[in-house]
Amino acid sequence: MRAFAPTLATLALLLAVPGAARGDEITDQLDTAKKLYEEGDLAGAVGELEFVLQALRGRFAEAFRATFPPPAEGWTVEEGDKRGAVPFLGGTQISRTYRQVNGPGRIEAQLSTGGGMLQGLAQMFANPQMLAMQPNAKRVRIQRETATTTYDPKTKEAQLVLDLGGKATILLQGSDLAGPEPLVDLANRWDLKQARALAGL
Repeated sequence: MRAFAPTLATLALLLAVPGAARGDEITDQLDTAKKLYEEGDLAGAVGELEFVLQALRGRFAEAFRATFPPPAEGWTVEEGDKRGAVPFLGGTQISRTYRQVNGPGRIEAQLSTGGGMLQGLAQMFANPQMLAMQPNAKRVRIQRETATTTYDPKTKEAQLVLDLGGKATILLQGSDLAGPEPLVDLANRWDLKQARALAGL
């Protein structure tokens, strides 16, 4: 499994994000790590670099979170939804919950990087033979990307899976919906251009 590795271009994008100003704690810790390394304190240098990696992952999470779309008319983002980024297997998973204002509808939106289960799911749906085996599954156009939706009219549950070049995956899971259309609308309003750039695509 390939771990998600920031490219120089991606780091440049992060430095352009508000709150990622030069001379912050990241550059200070890099300077400290360099000083400790030059002094021969390898353990101290490693400790500082681990803090740097943690801070960078936080910056990636914030930047990816900014690509999530605002709620559509008649929908809202669940108040206090601060689950944010969950590190896993060298990548990051970011979640957000959307709810219907005057209805039972709910959409769980996830964006993950670094491979893992969601990327495997996206690749499975991209396989025409596997797609044919899925009930009520169909391919849909999301901006310039191709995604897969499924919908079960009995349970009123829908799902949309969108793979971004094998480096990031968007998964939308809806419940109490009349169809997959709210998921398609939400995905079409996602800032996929920025998400792809952050993923190094």
